[in-house]
Amino acid sequence: MDESFSFGNFDVGVVVTAPPWYQNCYLVRHRPSGAQVIVDPGGDAERILAAAEAAGGGVAAIWLTHGHPDHIGAADAVQRALGVPCLAHADERPVIEGAERIAASLMGVRVQAPGACDYFEGTPSLALGGVPVRVVHTPGHTPGGVCYVFPGFALTGDTLFNHGVGRTDLPGGDGPALVASITRFLEDVPGETTLFSGHGPAWTAAEAAEWWRRVAMP
Repeated sequence: MDESFSFGNFDVGVVVTAPPWYQNCYLVRHRPSGAQVIVDPGGDAERILAAAEAAGGGVAAIWLTHGHPDHIGAADAVQRALGVPCLAHADERPVIEGAERIAASLMGVRVQAPGACDYFEGTPSLALGGVPVRVVHTPGHTPGGVCYVFPGFALTGDTLFNHGVGRTDLPGGDGPALVASITRFLEDVPGETTLFSGHGPAWTAAEAAEWWRRVAMP
């Protein structure tokens, strides 16, 4: 585990994957029940599995914010090791199914897409340890990109970084849609919410909103 944080009854562990991705995989654990989810296992399956085992409790599922290769590279191995479902937005199916081709063409690396995904529609409410977790659909970086909003923190994937946003020049990217998604998201979450992104350090929603007003608003 590279870093860990606590928010009420939740612990958030960060595993930063190896080159070339340097991607943040998150292990979110509901402390009272021990239930965990692994969000965006982009690589280093053995390290991710070891971190989950060290945290204690059981892994309930893999959740994906989106389907780019750097976020799903270890999903198949983790899923096979644990026998748990892998969840993603239905609009992300073509991205996930094309991840192996994108990885080979852009980076010259081999990535194994998840063997099976359960696709959800819209913006459902999931749960961890009986606590509701809100799913916010944030298309733009990819068609089915989502953010997961827990009490006190959110996982934003590549929708929104600390002083940056996800690229929109890959298949399915849409710049205006991403601007609209980020604007809606930051209007919706409380300012004290800590935002954990797919790459780089965390920041607060208030910090993000102040920056976003400067760079995106007319």
